[in-house]
Amino acid sequence: MTQGGLEGIPIPLEKTMSNLEMRIMADIVRAIKVNGFSTAKADHQIQRMVQLGESEINVKKWIQEALEVTDKEIESIFSDDVYEQYYGYKRVYEETDRRQIPFTENLELQALLESVRAQTKAEFRNLTNSLGFAIRAPGTGRIYNSPLMQFYRDTLDGAVLDILSGSVNYNVAIGRAINAMTNSGLRTISYDTGHSNRVEVAARRAIMTGFRQVQGKINEQVARDLGTDFYEVTYHMGARPEHQVWQGRVYSYAQLQGICGLGSVTGLHGANCYHDYSPFIPGVSVRAYTDEQLVQMMEEENIPKKYLGKEYTAYQALQQQRQMERNMRKTRQDIKLLQEGGDNDRSVVSKKARYQLQMQQYKAFSKAMKLPEQMQRVYHDGLGKVGNGSSAALKKQEKIQAVKNAEKERNENVKARFSKFSDRFQTYNNGQKDIITYRRLLNNLNKTSIGRETVEYILEHPELEIQVCYGVDHQKNTLGEQLGDLIRIYASDTKTVQRTAEVLIHEITHHKYNIGESQWAESVCKAQEIKHKTNKEKLTGIELRGIIKIVEELYPTLPWR
Repeated sequence: MTQGGLEGIPIPLEKTMSNLEMRIMADIVRAIKVNGFSTAKADHQIQRMVQLGESEINVKKWIQEALEVTDKEIESIFSDDVYEQYYGYKRVYEETDRRQIPFTENLELQALLESVRAQTKAEFRNLTNSLGFAIRAPGTGRIYNSPLMQFYRDTLDGAVLDILSGSVNYNVAIGRAINAMTNSGLRTISYDTGHSNRVEVAARRAIMTGFRQVQGKINEQVARDLGTDFYEVTYHMGARPEHQVWQGRVYSYAQLQGICGLGSVTGLHGANCYHDYSPFIPGVSVRAYTDEQLVQMMEEENIPKKYLGKEYTAYQALQQQRQMERNMRKTRQDIKLLQEGGDNDRSVVSKKARYQLQMQQYKAFSKAMKLPEQMQRVYHDGLGKVGNGSSAALKKQEKIQAVKNAEKERNENVKARFSKFSDRFQTYNNGQKDIITYRRLLNNLNKTSIGRETVEYILEHPELEIQVCYGVDHQKNTLGEQLGDLIRIYASDTKTVQRTAEVLIHEITHHKYNIGESQWAESVCKAQEIKHKTNKEKLTGIELRGIIKIVEELYPTLPWR
């Protein structure tokens, strides 16, 4: 799996934790807003008790909702993503004329999956049971961890006391509270060690620890099946200096542990490591890079590039880019929380101006360092676009609300389309675990023009019944079939979401044009399938002739028309 693929695995879980973080911080801001405008001390005390009670209930509810989402994502990762990883070695088995144990029959791997799945879910419960914020003491500057509800009470009381006493105005008090929260971020605290991590960082670490454990097991099983004890470690740009010295090379398993640090937090497959290791057969396998190429690439990476008087290697530039992304995420949170608190327009405009400057600096730095921009990391917070500042507060709020309404309508349309799409499908399972989710199938189809056409056709034809079959007897080498309005996809054989989508397009084409029982019909359907596979709207003459040749070999008994 590539670095990009690995980085994408924890994203849904990070987004869920970021959403939980913003709900809690926004609730604290609302409490300060309500209590800060109480005119009498007695009113404040009553309102405070009510507010704290309601918030404690809400926080528990939000945490439970977040855990329900993460449980589903964990199930998906340890089924879909692991399945794809497992069958990524299919070609290796075929080329070496060896049999790969079917995924569901690999009892050793399935036992590990169950264990890691349960362990990861438990880890998420542990991290949500110890939430809080890291606060800098005003007098000493020492940072200490404050449990969530204690922080809630202290922040509310401190802000309201300042406002009611007249020592500061509301805007200053709310600004201080917001800055303290966004500087820290919602954290999971280890009370044994006193150490804390931002909750989305802890979530990423929890899921990646489990996934890498399973990934390593698959790699080692494949090596055992191939009769080799050697592995090739992947190479990626911007690796930390300690990893540069061993990436891209071939090692025995003992050397992976001794040289690359496999099994340690700071080594191969450790925290924030995006290297992998795959079986290598000396004398048969071909390395991705020679030693000479690796030396040249790493020398080029370590030549410093200058930007605004400072020098950065590739690794240092990537670290600086990540810091700039974190700074932008904090500013985005500041803007949203200031708006939630009803702060004056000037404060919000000032923060938006800072955000615009941060984005410009980020773009300039990325261009100078020749790094791809990764703004999706900034937008993972789910806050949407925060826009530019303007003094016309009312018009701005109307525009923001219009955008929110449009986004809400789009989301509702997406949900309705998925519900309608999934209603056309039925799953037939004969003892094998489901591996193709309809959500991922829909996402895959939406990637290409022909895929989107297929989705529209399915939505417009309620008479269609699409059966996704697992472990169901069928004719050998048949991945799907169309019988009138009934379409069957044999998912035990298609195995991946991509292949399932291609076969579905093939069979839908039969239905759409009411064609079949001829080499010409199969060629038409195969062409549509290939368009999705290659993401093309039109195939070349050479490609079409190649398709006809394949069809003639597959269906020698069928007439041409």
